[in-house]
Amino acid sequence: MPTIALPTFLKILGKSSPQKVTEYSRYLKPGGYNFYHSLHDAAYAHTIGGESFEECLDSIKAIPRVSEQKYNVNAFKQLGKWITKSGGASFFAAPATTVASPKGHITVKLQPAFGCVISGERWLLQLFYAKDATLSRSAVSLGKRMMEKHLAVGDFADCKVGILDLRKREVLSPQLDELAMDLLLDSEFGWIDSFFEARKEQVKKAAA
Repeated sequence: MPTIALPTFLKILGKSSPQKVTEYSRYLKPGGYNFYHSLHDAAYAHTIGGESFEECLDSIKAIPRVSEQKYNVNAFKQLGKWITKSGGASFFAAPATTVASPKGHITVKLQPAFGCVISGERWLLQLFYAKDATLSRSAVSLGKRMMEKHLAVGDFADCKVGILDLRKREVLSPQLDELAMDLLLDSEFGWIDSFFEARKEQVKKAAA
């Protein structure tokens, strides 16, 4: 079962069906790669692990792939500016979980980079940065709904959730219609499961 990070899932959400076919075809075979995993690791090390900004930035600069290094560096610098702008936010480790489609063809990983306290309120924040994409309001709302439903529970039930858009250096947490978002997720998961089932049938026919 392929696992996809929440930001990637939300980016694909806004694409057309032909574009989705192209995107999800990449997950037909085992493997995969999170382009911004170094950003996530550095953000955790800096906010939760107590490492200096410079140490974490150096770890990103050590990435040998030029394009990946460039965009992860840019994103981490934006995070640093946001932390400075937030004026003394304190941080805590955030929970993580996964959400699978009904037929199990895809799993979405919900893994906020960190939790933080801003103006007395606890937040769970998912980082988002993309070199060539922005998230639609519906995508942000769906991400928020998934985080609220599966992460803001138990010891974290008091937490607000949001997506930290590093380009804008802004926490996105729109008001949402919970039922509409649940139906949207059901629809998207249904499309994904149908796609993988159809591809499996094509492979069977080709092998017959």
